[in-house]
Amino acid sequence: MGLFTKRPRLLSDPQGVFQGPLAHAFATGAHMPVAGGGVWNAVHSSCSCCDAEDEREKLRASWGITDTAGWERALLALTEEVRPPTALSTVLELRVQAITARPDVPFDAGGWPDLIGYWCQSRGAAREVYDEMVTEAARVWEYEERMTSDGVLPRGAVVRTVRAYDFGRAVNLARWGANGGYASEDMARHHIIRAGAMSMRFHGSWEEMSAGFTLGRAMGFDDGAFGPYYTDSVEAHKALVGDPRSPWRNLPWRM
Repeated sequence: MGLFTKRPRLLSDPQGVFQGPLAHAFATGAHMPVAGGGVWNAVHSSCSCCDAEDEREKLRASWGITDTAGWERALLALTEEVRPPTALSTVLELRVQAITARPDVPFDAGGWPDLIGYWCQSRGAAREVYDEMVTEAARVWEYEERMTSDGVLPRGAVVRTVRAYDFGRAVNLARWGANGGYASEDMARHHIIRAGAMSMRFHGSWEEMSAGFTLGRAMGFDDGAFGPYYTDSVEAHKALVGDPRSPWRNLPWRM
């Protein structure tokens, strides 16, 4: 979850994978290694300055993981089909429902608080729940406007889900577990392929997946600041859509 300072560029391992389901899965988690200076297409994606002890400390500090069992629990939680709802996931789903009901009418963000209000009223939710959800909706709108300006989100498009952030983290958590000595590379690859397959189910393109990852990471850690947690993801996106060697340009989204 750390911040990166180098300008992202695409690096690959010549002995890594470039085709097939495993390469596709690696590519769904490529934001973090691209931003951090690692290779996108192999389990050993961490930057060269990290060793096994560094990886274990990162897992302990950021995830509370100290053994193989904890590593596997975290991976399964990230890649389960249905995760517990949050204020963010709920406001995004309410917008999806509104757009689905009236696909010919552009979504008006000014009506978002009313959608949230109806939802809260129907469930007898407390005022604090309403306030939190309205705040989340406002932050989503602000990030999406910036993402459109930065070329991550097509004009007029919206983010339907931020599950891409779960799946992208799972790809990299699988790597870190292997690099830290908590799992074999075969075990890591199993979880990486699972995360990639789930990402493919939830999204329709590399660009849609990338927008979901960017928004999810920013909403989780950037706190509306448009700081490194946001800008790192944007720069990684640009590298991955712009480099002719990128898996996003050489692998179809649907395998």
